[in-house]
Amino acid sequence: MEKDPVCGMEVAPERAAARVEHGGRTWWFCSEACRRAFEQDPDRYVQAAGAAAGHHGEGRPGR
Repeated sequence: MEKDPVCGMEVAPERAAARVEHGGRTWWFCSEACRRAFEQDPDRYVQAAGAAAGHHGEGRPGR
C-alpha cells in the first residue's frame, strides 16, 4: 500500500485512480482531484510526506 500525499488515504497501486512521477519517485493518488492538487504544488506535498516519515527517512524510493 502507498499513501496518497494529498489526503493521506492508503492506496493500492494497482487500484490507484492516478499516479505522477516526481522527484525520482512515483506518487499514487486516490482520485484525480488529489492528483491535480499535487501537480499544482508538488513540493508542498513532498515536504509534508518527508516530515510525516520522521526519523524513518524520506519515504520509500520510486517504484
